[in-house]
Amino acid sequence: MSIRKLAHPFAAPQNGVAVINLIVTTVMYFGAIAIGAVYFGNYPVMALAIIVFAGGGIRFFGAQHDCGHAAHFSNRKVNTIVGIVLGAFTAHPFYAMRYNHNLHHRHIGNLDEREAHEVLTWTVAEYHAAGFWGRAFYRTYRSIPVIYFFGPIFIFFLRYRIPKNVSKTGWLDVIMQNGLMFGLWYAIYTIGGSTAFAFFMIANVFAACFGTFMVYAGHNFEEAYWEHENAVDFEEASLQGSSVLDFGPIFHFLTYNFAYHDLHHLYVKIPAYRLKACHDALAHVLEPTKMGWGEAIACVKWKLWDEDSKRMVRFSDVKEPVALQLAE
Repeated sequence: MSIRKLAHPFAAPQNGVAVINLIVTTVMYFGAIAIGAVYFGNYPVMALAIIVFAGGGIRFFGAQHDCGHAAHFSNRKVNTIVGIVLGAFTAHPFYAMRYNHNLHHRHIGNLDEREAHEVLTWTVAEYHAAGFWGRAFYRTYRSIPVIYFFGPIFIFFLRYRIPKNVSKTGWLDVIMQNGLMFGLWYAIYTIGGSTAFAFFMIANVFAACFGTFMVYAGHNFEEAYWEHENAVDFEEASLQGSSVLDFGPIFHFLTYNFAYHDLHHLYVKIPAYRLKACHDALAHVLEPTKMGWGEAIACVKWKLWDEDSKRMVRFSDVKEPVALQLAE
């Protein structure tokens, strides 16, 4: 029996559990803002509040993402309505998120459809074939400041305002989501004042950066999976192309079981709140790439896909073209 068939019993939404998770997440999100505002300037308390807020934001995104797969609730219409409302918290228009994310799933591990993935990845051959400015661009793009700080801020605050493929998903989606988001921001400023809003923005930046770290480590590790379209095996791409972030139960709670991303890619109908239980039940047949904090942080060193060795490599593993060596 295939792993997908073994996972099938878990691909059933539990509406009560879904509602409870949304309530808990809402309390985390707004409770963290309140604490951050009251104790603004008390750095230990603020740090804890920022972590809780980031957890709330990531959990909201996880719920919206499940709604996009019609997996969070049993009713498709409820999934759509909740997904649209959650755009106020995730800064991501629901219909655009659903369309673009489904492309990511459809083309997981496909070298010929890399534009569907969150992080640009070049092959060693493409890097060698690029001109000086092309290689300089890719090195800058893959640098730690861009990947983990400037990039997330650009995506969260600017790119999501008009996401890609908006012509296919509709402008109403974008206008509605941006209105909801700015309405939420205005309410936080009006009710909580400038201190609450300052904490809110700081916490949003942290959430965006940490969420990007999770996604990066989830797909950009040494033994990731990439094949050309005619050779892609969906099950292998799903299970081998996504890592399991083994950071412990608090992390799993705060991130709505994002760690079990391999199983999610294999079977999108398993709601986030059932992913861990499913992963535990199938532990005897799964062979996940598990990573602790140190290994996940070190993933930033993997820059290029080597088609010969079938693994990610560092820039230092690749012989630079003479022009770039001279420039450095």
